[in-house]
Amino acid sequence: MPLDRLTIYEAIYLLAAGEGREEKLFGTCAPLAREAFERSLIGGEFPIIWFEIPLSGEPWFDLHVSLSREELHGDVRFAPGAGSGYDELFRWYAEEETGGCGLAFAYDVSRGTIDDPAVHVNVNQKPLSDMDRFFELASGKEAAGLYSDFTNRLPRGWSVWYAGSHPGRPGSPVRVDCYVDQTLEKAYAADSAMLERDLRTCGFDAIGSALHDLATPILQSPFRLELQFDLMHDGSLGPTLGISAGFSVGSANRIRRLFGEGGPAATLMGAVERMGLADDRWRLIPDASFSKLVHVDGEAIALYCVPTFVKLRIREGEALDAKLYLQASAVARE
Repeated sequence: MPLDRLTIYEAIYLLAAGEGREEKLFGTCAPLAREAFERSLIGGEFPIIWFEIPLSGEPWFDLHVSLSREELHGDVRFAPGAGSGYDELFRWYAEEETGGCGLAFAYDVSRGTIDDPAVHVNVNQKPLSDMDRFFELASGKEAAGLYSDFTNRLPRGWSVWYAGSHPGRPGSPVRVDCYVDQTLEKAYAADSAMLERDLRTCGFDAIGSALHDLATPILQSPFRLELQFDLMHDGSLGPTLGISAGFSVGSANRIRRLFGEGGPAATLMGAVERMGLADDRWRLIPDASFSKLVHVDGEAIALYCVPTFVKLRIREGEALDAKLYLQASAVARE
């Protein structure tokens, strides 16, 4: 893809944040997010990115950048200044590892720093053969033991979607995101006490009364259930639980149907708004979504930006907040 990747990134951002949406959805984070993106330029293709957007309070966003497994094969290339200190990890993954679905940076742009990003490995259905080595390079050998102990306790029907290290967060936790199979989702929808039981089985006890309220609208929706945990270095689980509804990636037209009046995403987001975790800014998401084919110097490039999941968080048993994630990328077309 010969077109400069920073130019593509800026085009995607302008399309998503245009027509007044920057002020209402994205805030003032764009310059630092652009710098974070530039630090993520490894390989030669355009990565997959996510804009992490809160659904209430002051507008801001964080940036996630994922590099595909295929892109990192062979002699991986780093743009000047890229890598964020994880050069050895990316070179090991590119040259020696055969599993996983890619590596991702997560930048806390809204905190005003991008010097210590999180790094995740996507393991959905393609587990790494050497997770110990990943964690050794990402955050130290201790993290591998925390991950192993936690995954050995996972209830049947749970699978790891991604895992990684958050060095910039208090306590430098290990982050693990799990998804639940459809059979178990149906069982949870019929009896939410089963979800509470399984959370306790994996070591999460800070459940509280909010779990039922937050989980029920997701379980009643057609969307995939995910659960996100922080593993602390004393062996405990952090007090925050993420409960997500995952939308399958589709065209912008499909997203508008999902988020339109009576659509299942609109129904879910309406419930989140009534819980006080969102204001009405989620109604701007369809306008921030797009699927476009552009031609530059004779080359066709498909640009897209669509919501992929909404995450509700519980902390110390109480409902905390809600965030929505917009996925975007660019793909050359023949």
